[in-house]
Amino acid sequence: MRIRAPWIYLVAALLGSLMLLNPVLPVMARVRAQEPVAAPPPPSQQELVEQLLIDGNRRLRDEDVLYHIQTREGDAFNEAQVRRDLQALLNLPFFDKTETSVSTEKRGTRGRIVIFKVKELPVIRDITFDGLSSVTEADVLKSFREQRVGISKESTFDPVKLNNAKRVIKELLAERGHPNATVEVEPEEISLTSVALPFKVDEGDRVRVVEVDFEGNQVFSDGELRSQMKLVKEAGLISRFKGQDILHLEKLEYDLKVNVVNHMRSKGYLEARTGEPRVEGVGPRRTGFPVLPLPIISSTDEGLRVTVPVNEGRLYRLGTI
Repeated sequence: MRIRAPWIYLVAALLGSLMLLNPVLPVMARVRAQEPVAAPPPPSQQELVEQLLIDGNRRLRDEDVLYHIQTREGDAFNEAQVRRDLQALLNLPFFDKTETSVSTEKRGTRGRIVIFKVKELPVIRDITFDGLSSVTEADVLKSFREQRVGISKESTFDPVKLNNAKRVIKELLAERGHPNATVEVEPEEISLTSVALPFKVDEGDRVRVVEVDFEGNQVFSDGELRSQMKLVKEAGLISRFKGQDILHLEKLEYDLKVNVVNHMRSKGYLEARTGEPRVEGVGPRRTGFPVLPLPIISSTDEGLRVTVPVNEGRLYRLGTI
């Protein structure tokens, strides 16, 4: 008689148990699949938007504001959607972003009142420029459009845009020889929905370039290098009428980096370059045609000296070809 190992009985018992459970498992799975899933609370338990209010609008109708809002009266109250509606209003160019908000109030057991409080930005009815003489108002308004400042008649007034408007005016005046101009503006309320913008401009003294000096140059004389400058020149009768004696930094950079440098390199100094120019005031100077002091051809203006560092480098000669 053979004696079986104890582990054989254990394996046989386990296999027998699995065979008994095999018909039962599908039934348990079907029962579990038929268990009811937790349903959302019935509509009777949800909060509803009973009233939707727009507060603070004067020029725009309620319908104009509601067009940009998804929440409606009778809808289930959804706080996330209300926040999205507020952001939609803030993205519009009609409202003050710091004064526009939303709040809710409970009504009864399951009602909500949603209130969007807005503050409309006023409309610009008039724009004036006091003290402006070197450039025309039409040139200023044209620059506003080209640089998309956002300041024009009948447009929505945003106080943030005033800084860009003042910057553009200063740049225009600097190009006309008034780099020290100041611009101020204080909006004047015409009505609750409109304002006027009176710009007060102080152009300051006219400034002209009276000296252009080069330092570090050994081969090329100052006069030779100055003659290569086509856009910015020392004050004189011709440069006065052409507006070339005005310090325009972009034009000066082009003159030095392109015209002057290319001239030196064309003479064999291939490593020639210019450094950062230094600009300093030299006080009042009579410019134009001093012998005949007429206002059109001569005047006393604040003078500027422009000093340009030069590195000529080595001379390169053509070798064999």
